[in-house]
Amino acid sequence: MPISATGRCKPARGFTLIELLVALVILGVLATSVVLVLPDPAVDARRSSLRAWQQQAETAALQASAEARPWAWEIGSLGARLLTRTTDGWRPATPPALLPLAPGLAVTALEIDGQPRPLGSRIVFAGPPPLFAIQIGGAQEAWQLAGQPSGLITLEPLR
Repeated sequence: MPISATGRCKPARGFTLIELLVALVILGVLATSVVLVLPDPAVDARRSSLRAWQQQAETAALQASAEARPWAWEIGSLGARLLTRTTDGWRPATPPALLPLAPGLAVTALEIDGQPRPLGSRIVFAGPPPLFAIQIGGAQEAWQLAGQPSGLITLEPLR
């Protein structure tokens, strides 16, 4: 049994400074890797908004085909909305919700049947599928929502 000048030696308890520093470095590396893996809520909101616009266009196409009457998709500066054709003209679809883009996104170009169009124009779904391209951009991203001759509506990144 070891003995010191003051009495018996007690076994060392606790951690050394080096052990504590190594543990802190390991925790720091793990925390950084977790933060890098977490999704950015702003990016998810933009993607969700773009998918909602794509679904709204697909709804117009499907409804026009199912009901055998024209439906329109109006693209404005505040958002997009569906319209139905009645004997009195174009009326908002029920429910008449305006579907806005996520913050940081805006329509940068609208083309219908190969012609540039201003915001507020309508893409009409009746008979043959309309050909259109909507460019939507943000600070570092850009997408194109396009109506194909096959009737497919695609959403593709531009950058």
